[in-house]
Amino acid sequence: MPKSESDDIATKHKETYQVCLVALSRFVLLKNNGILYLDGLRCPSVKEGWYEPSLVLSNAGTDIKVKFVDTEKRPWRELQALLSFVGNESNSGFECFALELGIERLRDRREKFAIWCAGLKVSPNSGDQSVKQGDDFVESQVWLFSSMLGAPWFAHLKAEMDSLDKLANGLFGSVRAFFEEQKVDGKKVGGKLAAQATHLFWQLCERNFQELVDSCNPDEQGLLQRLRLRKIFAGYVQQAYDQFCPKESARQLDAWAKCRPNNSKYLQQEA
Repeated sequence: MPKSESDDIATKHKETYQVCLVALSRFVLLKNNGILYLDGLRCPSVKEGWYEPSLVLSNAGTDIKVKFVDTEKRPWRELQALLSFVGNESNSGFECFALELGIERLRDRREKFAIWCAGLKVSPNSGDQSVKQGDDFVESQVWLFSSMLGAPWFAHLKAEMDSLDKLANGLFGSVRAFFEEQKVDGKKVGGKLAAQATHLFWQLCERNFQELVDSCNPDEQGLLQRLRLRKIFAGYVQQAYDQFCPKESARQLDAWAKCRPNNSKYLQQEA
């Protein structure tokens, strides 16, 4: 163990992979009946090239950027971005070194494996970070078959996720337009409820995401499964719209019919 923040052992420790596993970020000294709680080893920042392999990073810009947790967006929704290397695509977005290396090792050794991704939102406090009352964590787990990984499977997954994003955006616009028809402030009230409706839509879609992943094989059975799932996802759009856009009065019914989401293009699009 190092005896100070800058002795030879500390300097060597900060340059090893072990510092990712045993960070030594705090020094504690028991003295008499008290405790001295001090800063430990300060490792280089991500911008300086130091990072843990499990972090999700982007090298697209001039500086390395870290993917921070969004408690409103669970990790499964960004699976296609994290797996872009499977489709032999040049990824200009976020990447995870440990995930890419792990899959390359697993795909030839395991018939089936799971990807688990999680994050914890923290709040800054006087140069430190801690979990506050309003913070939360997110996690997702997805199972993959080694045999299905490849460019054709990834192309279908990316297309389906892009289509779901368009559904969510359409739902947001429909709910906001509904309240604008009611002469309600669309940016404040309508926008807030539209965001809640979109969040509900993604929660409903999560129930069937594993099925969607399994159905992206480029064969006839996969095509039939994707077509069936598209009907389910389109139904989730209508379910979320109905929950936040009532149609009890004649005025509400008129606005409900006028602003109702139109998913015909999504259902007719080639899966």
